[in-house]
Amino acid sequence: MRQLDSIVDEILKKKPSIDRSTVYSLIKEKKSKIGSGYLTDTGAAYLVAADLGVMLDFEPPSVLEIKDLFIGSSSVNLMCRICSVSEIKNYKRKDGTIGNLLTTTLFDKSGLIRCNLWDSKALDALNLNLRTDDAVLIKKAYVKSDFNNFPILHIGQNGSIEKIEDKGISSKLVTLKDIAISLDDFIPKPNLLCIKAVVYSTPTISTFSRKDGSQGNVQSFIISGFKKNTRNRVVLWLPVNTSRNIPPVGSTVILCPLKNKSQTTGDIEFHGDDKTVILTISNEPSFDSSKNLLVASLRLLSIGAPQRTRKGSPSINALAMKDDEFFFLLIGLNEVVPFLISMKPGDEIEGSYVMLDENKLLCADVNKISKKIRSKPFEIATLFKKISQIKSSTDKKQPFFLKAVAISHAVRREIKSKNGEKISFSEILVGDETDEINLIAWQDLSQFIDQIKPGERLIINGVTLRSKPTLSLEVKPFSTISKIYE
Repeated sequence: MRQLDSIVDEILKKKPSIDRSTVYSLIKEKKSKIGSGYLTDTGAAYLVAADLGVMLDFEPPSVLEIKDLFIGSSSVNLMCRICSVSEIKNYKRKDGTIGNLLTTTLFDKSGLIRCNLWDSKALDALNLNLRTDDAVLIKKAYVKSDFNNFPILHIGQNGSIEKIEDKGISSKLVTLKDIAISLDDFIPKPNLLCIKAVVYSTPTISTFSRKDGSQGNVQSFIISGFKKNTRNRVVLWLPVNTSRNIPPVGSTVILCPLKNKSQTTGDIEFHGDDKTVILTISNEPSFDSSKNLLVASLRLLSIGAPQRTRKGSPSINALAMKDDEFFFLLIGLNEVVPFLISMKPGDEIEGSYVMLDENKLLCADVNKISKKIRSKPFEIATLFKKISQIKSSTDKKQPFFLKAVAISHAVRREIKSKNGEKISFSEILVGDETDEINLIAWQDLSQFIDQIKPGERLIINGVTLRSKPTLSLEVKPFSTISKIYE
């Protein structure tokens, strides 16, 4: 977000009739008028600019990500996390001396990449005792192609790897859990993959012969998605006389890194090796896999506006929470729509729902859902976060709840999609005493922010964080925005 002096300079440039001291006085007055606990000096400056009729530009951040690396890149600096680490190996140099090689897999929010550490750098990494999800800083690395012409990162004599001990920095980096793709949402691609699925079968193991005549073990098992009909085989290529500990059937796991392989039958297999991490996820919500049903009590957090399906049936989206931990999108159809409209945030409902995927539920029969009579008191305010906390979050799927002040007018914009279609959206800047952030609404959802005026206090429920083109909060069909009148 922009610095205060930068905003004041732009105000003075576009409004030369006033001086700097006047602008700072107006900022102080604006903070006093809005009330303590709502605005930073920067946020107040945006409001002053709006009062003076000055339109300020939002500045997008510039971030280097793994996906931006290309073959030939040099002096690469990255903040990322460790996915896996191999055992150190020896190799023979051209001069006949012996060197060291350690291979790791790194990841950030944009993807994964292999990384080779050579000689003394391999020993440095070994001494760091690196583990899955450790945050690391890579300096002065370079990128070359592997045998399949994919980019691979190298850390040589001039490069380095070090652990990031600062929790304030590491907390902003995504974890393996954050980047895992549900098997149901998987789309074949050549990149390294991180897959979340359910163990569907017990593993089998056999031996195979490599081209050089050496022996190895191959271990395989079936994984399923959170939908009944999604199943794929996982194949792990391992050193001879070794095997991996595969969690019991029914366990939810994260597997990373993997590559997808197309078979002659058209089926997709996932292939890994001894460096593939198998992470068991505990305390996930379970459902009746034979019927794809979830029977549970849900706490309603945000209830969107009624809509129509493509076939014209009434529908509504609501955000709900199970066990004060798991968030679900609840889609209501037909007579369920007026039932959900009659509810208010904080109410608890109970019933059975069709589980469309691990985070999406459907209820089309009002007879299978009801308001829970004896429900513990609940205040939505307990979910409120400060903007600075939200901006430091690494979970792009988590819904956020906050109190804020509008500090700009809403701006309507248009972009073109890849197929040339024009897509409209509105954005507005909101802030509290800790920071500021853009609030974006697309297409028909723009109506929720178009009428908001600078200085109005808001309660914003059920928005998500998006990183592109700028770090912003995004209004969803289940989101609600209400004004505070005091």
